[in-house]
Amino acid sequence: MKTTYSILIVLHVLTVLGMIGLLLAEGRKAVKKVPNGVIHAGLTAMVLGIAMIVINAMRHNSDNTIALLNHTKFGIKFVVLAAILGIAFRDSKKSSISKNSWMTLVGLSVLNFIIAGAWQ
Repeated sequence: MKTTYSILIVLHVLTVLGMIGLLLAEGRKAVKKVPNGVIHAGLTAMVLGIAMIVINAMRHNSDNTIALLNHTKFGIKFVVLAAILGIAFRDSKKSSISKNSWMTLVGLSVLNFIIAGAWQ
């Protein structure tokens, strides 16, 4: 289970970084749009995050020395990711999005990454 959990963490971080990278790549373009990969990476990050919480709870039940994860932190991260996905879904069919929508997506994605790393 520890190996599976470690693999999930690596994949989760890679999907979030991929989402940020896709959004930043749009920043150089004159006409910005939501890349399809942002939605896919966001949904993948959400599924991987839920799987990590479940595996952590299973590991804690079998070995009390393993600390439970901070569910408040993950609840906040879930809400931020839901906001990212909501904006991305809303704007995904548009031929272009405003700079404010793009900056909001980038800002929320970076905020989610910062919460993950800074909040222990």
